[in-house]
Amino acid sequence: MRFEDELYEAMCDVYPRLTVRAFSHALGMSSGYWSSIAAQELPVSNVALINLNDYLECRKLLIESDGARLRRLDDIQRMIAKEIVNRFALENESFDEVWDEVSTSLRQGQGASFGGYGAMPFVMLCS
Repeated sequence: MRFEDELYEAMCDVYPRLTVRAFSHALGMSSGYWSSIAAQELPVSNVALINLNDYLECRKLLIESDGARLRRLDDIQRMIAKEIVNRFALENESFDEVWDEVSTSLRQGQGASFGGYGAMPFVMLCS
């Protein structure tokens, strides 16, 4: 199964009423983006994946105590991170070196966020 199909299924598991238009907007793209890339079997752009990761981070801030949904959102974010690492791994660097660098950066970022409050990320929706 393609990464894109797995991603869409994972999002539909978390948000059962998710439409392709809403998913396109979560990717930070136009309403027809997902339909277009799915029909052409194109990969989701890196920019769209990063936008979706930001969208999910904002959604996690709004979840109060639903641990299962929070874990599934974390799983989707890990899925996105692995795909981005796979795409950006250079020929002269091994996958492990790139992953170590990304995971170290993520751990440092998470450690800083537990100590206090920072600026809240936001998503601007335009209709």
